[in-house]
Amino acid sequence: MKKIHELQAEREKAYDAFKAHASKKDFSDADQPEYDRLKAEVEAKDGEIKRAKDAQALAAATAQPAPGQEIKVPAAVETDRYVKEKSIIFGAVAKAIALGGGNIYNARTAAKDLYGENHPVTKALVTATGSAGGFIVPPDVANEIIELLRAKAVVRAAGPRNMPMPRGTMTLPGQASPATASYGSETKTISPSQPSLRQIVASYKKLTALVPVSNDMMRYADPAVDAFVRDDLVKVLALREDLAFLLGDGTADSPRGFLSFANGWVTQNGGTAGAWSQSANSVMAVNGADPANSTGGNFITSTSAYTLATVASEAGGAINRLDAANVPADKRAWFFNPRIKNYLYNVQNSLGVYVYRDEMNKGIWLNSPFFTSTQIPVNYWDAAGTNKDLSFVFLAEMSEAIVLDSMQMQLAVSQEGTYVDSLGNTISAFQSDQTIIRAIAEHDFQLRHDQAVAVIQGVRWAPAIG
Repeated sequence: MKKIHELQAEREKAYDAFKAHASKKDFSDADQPEYDRLKAEVEAKDGEIKRAKDAQALAAATAQPAPGQEIKVPAAVETDRYVKEKSIIFGAVAKAIALGGGNIYNARTAAKDLYGENHPVTKALVTATGSAGGFIVPPDVANEIIELLRAKAVVRAAGPRNMPMPRGTMTLPGQASPATASYGSETKTISPSQPSLRQIVASYKKLTALVPVSNDMMRYADPAVDAFVRDDLVKVLALREDLAFLLGDGTADSPRGFLSFANGWVTQNGGTAGAWSQSANSVMAVNGADPANSTGGNFITSTSAYTLATVASEAGGAINRLDAANVPADKRAWFFNPRIKNYLYNVQNSLGVYVYRDEMNKGIWLNSPFFTSTQIPVNYWDAAGTNKDLSFVFLAEMSEAIVLDSMQMQLAVSQEGTYVDSLGNTISAFQSDQTIIRAIAEHDFQLRHDQAVAVIQGVRWAPAIG
């Protein structure tokens, strides 16, 4: 049998001949027999093509693979939540450890019983290490958890540099002052100069969380339950970490945040460090006047009786502060409370035109991405105690921000221990049929240069409906 493409070529040739004969201007009765013959030839070719296609379809339906040839089937649509949403493996791992009584080997057995031997949860436990009830979340799971943290924690979401700090401390050398250069005559002696160096010493800060979970819930192998366990653990860790990276002052064994680094830059230049309070009169930061360091500080004090013009001036001032301090503009990002975002999104000019809405729909404000967090308070007091609805707007160069992770998240579980709840009551996990899950992570947060963040303080921007 001829191949289909050969028959189609013959059919096309027959049709051209038929069309040319049928289109004769002087077509007569004498031309009719030839017309019928050419038409029949085209129809015959159509029949041959149809029979060839039918034969080909039947051959394909009954075909068998040659020896050693694999049968390939279309990939099925993925429906397993543990594959589609890998971060819930974290919750399932915690649950398996609890069911295993804190023993990693028993946890693997529990995972096999609940999920199956080849399930992602079981595999995660097989590749993990643990002893005495401890468990280090393996890298493949930890990466997913980090993504979940970034989705909830705005500083990680903004893309700072991430550096491993496996020994718990790291020294980052830097330049404090430059050498100098000058012009001179052909015979003038060149004046020597010496750049000075400085060091940033990073050391791990231990972030901990203790989450009690009902054993009734832990007994069920269901993605929704595992997601619940994951969310409880991740939420407390993520929010506390983010609060430190934004507002941390470095005391009580916590990392310094953007506000602390901005205060540090002010004091280096002879200015006044800010001390803000949510229950008493605040001390507003005052920039120094040292011209040798470009800015003397990167604080902008917002106008309490704000207008669209003052808002634009203050935001532009924050940008100018970074520019004047020679801070790169490679990866700048804004951080503020959702109240401020809602003001900016809805503010209109005198013509009734939304000023920032179009760019904010793209996640951008003044050419830089913005991130909102309710952990940036909106209830600071001013210096006189008159206004008690103040907040901050941060503009940070994220290529200068460094998150140093010294230990991946470690879990430990207990069904016999006790814990103290938020009311000060001592709760027995055994008596309450609960499992206590403890999570620990260690990291630090640093800025390569303190001047890499600008702060608008005393911000009262709010939508009228607020």
